[in-house]
Order: sequence, then structure tokens, then C-alpha cells
Amino acid sequence: MKSIFLILTIFASFSAIAGEWITLTPENYNGFQIAQANNSANQPEGLYVSFKSSFSTTSTCTRKDFVVITDPKLADRALSTLMFAQATAKSLKFYVDSTTLCAYQGPVATMVTAIP
Repeated sequence: MKSIFLILTIFASFSAIAGEWITLTPENYNGFQIAQANNSANQPEGLYVSFKSSFSTTSTCTRKDFVVITDPKLADRALSTLMFAQATAKSLKFYVDSTTLCAYQGPVATMVTAIP
């Protein structure tokens, strides 16, 4: 009995920290902002991609109308991917690694991909 409880607890903990993909369609794209470190709004440095409407997510972040990419190299590459997607009417998917990792009250994305 203890073994079953332990196994169920382990599986529940994996799903609690699991990441998820958030899709941005061309119709829901609202713009982007690039923030440098130590800016007047006190935002973390990174690429902020804004959605026209809130997205559904299990994230505990209070804002669900943008995603943030804080890794400088990934932000640079994501901006290029975002510009390509907008020019070719492709959707983007952002991977949010954790349900609790937030920057400026929005979920932090650690991967981005363009989809047809």
C-alpha cells in the first residue's frame, strides 16, 4: 500500500513541475518589446512577446497575455524566428519550462519553434 502511495506521489510531483507549450497564432500576435537590464520599468532583460488575448496555461504567473524570453542568446534567435513567422503567417509555439517561473509577472519561455 505504501508503494502505491509513493508511486502516485512521484507521478503527481512530475506533473506539478512539468512545462507546457503555448501557441501564438498570427491572429493573436500583438507585438513585442525588447527590454534591457536596469530599465526604468524595472523589467528583467529579455524579449517580451505580447498576445491580443490571454492564453490558457497552468502557470501561476498573474499575467497570461505575454511570454518572456530572458536568455540573451535565445531572445536574439527568438526575435528572428518571430519576424520570420510574422512575414510568412506562421504560428509560433513557446515552451514554458515551469509553472512557477515568472518574469515581470509573465511566464518565462525556454524554447520557441515555428509551425505551419
